[in-house]
Amino acid sequence: MVLIGGGILFGIFFTFLFCKKQGKLRVLMYHKVETRQQDFLTVTPGQLEEHLNYLQKEGFTFVSIAQYFSHRVLPKKAVLLTFDDAYLSTLGNAYPLLKQYDARATVFVPTAYAGKTSLWDIKSEPILSAEQLRNLDSTVFELGLHSHTHRHYGTVSNEFIQEDLQKNIQFFEDNHLLYSSAFAYPYGGRPKKRADRIKMQRILSRYGIKYAFRIGNGINRWPLSRPFEIQRIDIRGTDSLEEFTHKIKYPNKV
Repeated sequence: MVLIGGGILFGIFFTFLFCKKQGKLRVLMYHKVETRQQDFLTVTPGQLEEHLNYLQKEGFTFVSIAQYFSHRVLPKKAVLLTFDDAYLSTLGNAYPLLKQYDARATVFVPTAYAGKTSLWDIKSEPILSAEQLRNLDSTVFELGLHSHTHRHYGTVSNEFIQEDLQKNIQFFEDNHLLYSSAFAYPYGGRPKKRADRIKMQRILSRYGIKYAFRIGNGINRWPLSRPFEIQRIDIRGTDSLEEFTHKIKYPNKV
């Protein structure tokens, strides 16, 4: 009985130590940064500055996929900033603030719309062109995949996903753009059925994608146990600063 009890206690102690050593990663999802509007998908530069100032004061370390995702250990209080859709406002309005706060960010690009506008939006917004993407400050920005056509991957066939990813990657290669082996699901969409999701993940792997981001509003344990289901915290322009800080502290209670 003593040996069994001791084994149980040792197991509990070992689990405690292991959990303590595990890191945590918060991933924030932004879209637009505009001075002239503020809505569900759009924060103002003033809001973004409040967010960055809060994160800096709270001791968060801004990380990038290229820098840290190959490591087993993350900095304490790691946060990854992501901007979906490569809106022109990311360069004009987000970049100066990110540079000021020595922050890093990943921009996920829907390549069929590069240099055009976001036709999926109620009001279309300009998207960065290939040249603008190529000239982004690499000390601040890294690029990631966001599909070619900006379609919901839970509503299309595997054949469509395969062709779409191929075009997404081909755009980067044709335009000599470096990118991280990461993909953000448009609309956070993936197949609902587990078997279909596994098939989709195999396609992602086949094209060299190591990490994929959904929404989920949770903290990710590190090292990642589900690299194709990385949760992001949805940051909205309709949130107050108090609501933003609550999301950072208690994302699973959003």
